[in-house]
Amino acid sequence: MARYHHDVYASANTPRYVVVFDLQWQIIECERLGAAADLRGAMTTTIDRLVGEGWKLENTVKFGFVFLNRSGIRRLLILTERDPLDRRSQAFSPFK
Repeated sequence: MARYHHDVYASANTPRYVVVFDLQWQIIECERLGAAADLRGAMTTTIDRLVGEGWKLENTVKFGFVFLNRSGIRRLLILTERDPLDRRSQAFSPFK
C-alpha cells in the first residue's frame, strides 16, 4: 500500500508564513511569503540567521518545523499556510 508524503516545501499558490513561536505560542517573529516563493530557501535563510545568533537546532527541518534552543530557552520555527495573526478559531464544533 502506497503512503502519501506531504511535501511541505512544494511550490504553493497561496501565501505561507515562516514563524518563530515561544513555547506559549506567542509570536516572536513572522515573515509572510508570497505565492510560489522559495519555501526551502526561506527556511534555510531564517535558520542560518538564527544559528548565527547562537540558536541550536534540536532536530531536522524535514517536516517544515524545528525546535531551537539557546541557553535553555526553546523556540519553535515553523513553515505554515495559516496566518498566525488570524485569531479565528481553528477548531471544528458541531454545536455552532
